[in-house]
Amino acid sequence: MKKNKIFITLLLGCSVLINAQEAIRIPMGQNIGKSEKIPVSKIAESIRFIPLETNKNCLFDTNISKIEIFEETLFISDYNYIFRYDLNGSFLKRIGKKGRGPGEYMHGSQSFLIDRAHRHIIVYDMNSKRIIKYDFEGNFVDEEKINFLPGPIEWVSENNFAVFNMGFTYEQEPWCDFYILNLKARTVQKNKFNKHPGNRYGLNVYPAIFYRFMGKTRYKNPHENTIYELDEKGKTTPVYYLDYGKYEKYSDVDDFEIQVKNNVGTNRANPESFEKIGLLGLSETEDYLFIYYGHQEQRKAGVFDKRENTFYNLFDSDFDLFGFQDDLYNGLPVFPKVGINDRFLITSYTAMEFKEFFKGKGKPESNLKKISSDLDENNNPVLMLVKLKE
Repeated sequence: MKKNKIFITLLLGCSVLINAQEAIRIPMGQNIGKSEKIPVSKIAESIRFIPLETNKNCLFDTNISKIEIFEETLFISDYNYIFRYDLNGSFLKRIGKKGRGPGEYMHGSQSFLIDRAHRHIIVYDMNSKRIIKYDFEGNFVDEEKINFLPGPIEWVSENNFAVFNMGFTYEQEPWCDFYILNLKARTVQKNKFNKHPGNRYGLNVYPAIFYRFMGKTRYKNPHENTIYELDEKGKTTPVYYLDYGKYEKYSDVDDFEIQVKNNVGTNRANPESFEKIGLLGLSETEDYLFIYYGHQEQRKAGVFDKRENTFYNLFDSDFDLFGFQDDLYNGLPVFPKVGINDRFLITSYTAMEFKEFFKGKGKPESNLKKISSDLDENNNPVLMLVKLKE
């Protein structure tokens, strides 16, 4: 990896104002192999390390899909359940339970919302097409049926939220990729995907992405290169265009292959998708757009510097991992894999990763050494709450 900082000057003129007709171009594909070693102290003032309690009621799956911070409480989804922890990592509650009855869900929750005004947690059950509400103690409140397969979800106002349509296909009109719903799960607005004639739109495993920035909601469809801002009724305004350069030709490649034999279908990864760029997460501050993406069977941490109109990957050569170098505590690299929440950049490592990477690498602070030595490799993950500078 090259360590010299490389700046790419965009032909956007002196002003890069966002309007309804123009999106800021981000030269991802042209610079995807170029990396920088940047200290986390450039953007952050401190890091809080939180080993999550492990017991039979809160055994995590391998990945964390979403974290929300509210009133000194962490709400965490692992694609199976939603768990409630305090900021010391002590387990408080598991929200809901698996099943087919009222208030029970079958499908793992990729996403959820915190209704701060009513102190509710809003989740979905894809299998039964329901939006389900619980209180903070995990008690069932109510549920509403919807007429599409709900996916990732995000607020667009105090009373409305956007939900991606997992059953979205490009062959059937009207190509609604997301809905705006109110708190009763009634449709306020539908977004009609702008289908381009002649595009194939391959089978895709990468998610739709919603995120919040400066009180607004932004959105990227998995089949488009444009990041949009949504208003309260779902009207979309282009903000950024991800230029994949030479990798654009792989965008319509199927992520997996489906084979049918003796009336039994199976699927496997498609080797032709090796060079495909797939977004896994987006986060944003006033100075940076963080792009968490998959490419060449790796998960990478890209950054667009909005002040200097440059794109590069963050790479910590001490650990051979993508992310900001932790020059504050000499710990593992930092990147917002699960977003930015209440001015905290949030990432996590499995207990095994946390223990293994400190073996013979770096000189972590004494607190990190103790956390590492106290962990069992089968424990729940360790969270890193990175407090951003004002």
